[in-house]
Amino acid sequence: MNISQKETLAALVSQPVKWNCLLNQYTSFSIGGPAEAVVTVDRREELPCLLSFFMKEKMQWQIIGRGTNLLIKDNGFPGVVLILGKEYRGISHNAEDSRNNIAIKAGGGCSLGRLSLNCIDRGLAGLEFACGIPGTVGGSVIMNAGAWGDELAAKIGSVTLVTAAGEQTIVRKDLDFGYRCWNNYGKFGDRAVVTEVVFELRQGDPERIRERCRFIQEQRRENQPKGYANAGSFFKNPVNDSAGRLIEASGLKGTKMGGAMVSEKHANFFVNYADATAADVISLMRNVQKKVKKDCGIDLEPEVHFF
Repeated sequence: MNISQKETLAALVSQPVKWNCLLNQYTSFSIGGPAEAVVTVDRREELPCLLSFFMKEKMQWQIIGRGTNLLIKDNGFPGVVLILGKEYRGISHNAEDSRNNIAIKAGGGCSLGRLSLNCIDRGLAGLEFACGIPGTVGGSVIMNAGAWGDELAAKIGSVTLVTAAGEQTIVRKDLDFGYRCWNNYGKFGDRAVVTEVVFELRQGDPERIRERCRFIQEQRRENQPKGYANAGSFFKNPVNDSAGRLIEASGLKGTKMGGAMVSEKHANFFVNYADATAADVISLMRNVQKKVKKDCGIDLEPEVHFF
């Protein structure tokens, strides 16, 4: 990025730009080299201008939420990383519709955990499974986050996106979701930012909702590794099976590559136990994939995203 581009970028946003900024502090894995710039987008009018600027200047950019399902390369990212700030983190509610659904609108930068807690307080049922999922609403929609046999796709009424061409809202019938993915997000070439999502929920018994969330959170605490940085479930579950079960059956719990290790608590978690690099994690991933493929013929597909 030349001096003129840097000056223009800094002028487009209200928050100070962080130059040559290490990305390990923005991921739950605590791994990642520097980005040329990290920009927090606080105001709605800033994002379209930024995306238009990036397209005009042919600059690379990526958006990250809370970095909880992400592995960033050791040499970092040669472009701009965007983070959605204040005006993209709100929550609002609408009245019941003709199907007795209650619409709850959340910004793309809103924490999914905060949204689920908001629903508990209001006695809204449908997002209990999301308790403890640590990502943002935008990132969770792109990967169709789910747990306990449920997923976000089943609750979504519409998604609003911003691209360099402007803003558009896509209603549920035009959204194509699959297991841990939004299938037709790819048509935007990863050049779209999820800025707002409407979820369709129902009024429920507040105490039953609270008890269900309490149970789910206890199960997470009991079954997931503690004390080490990680990116959540590393592989997608194969049809009618569990990635964790397959990895454990191959005797891979506790396997290490550099500073990365297959968790001894849950085999589908890779943990950063000793200043792991992205190269360590990728080597461990390939080793696990190779052994599971040899033992049972199944190709494990990463759930974690890479850039």
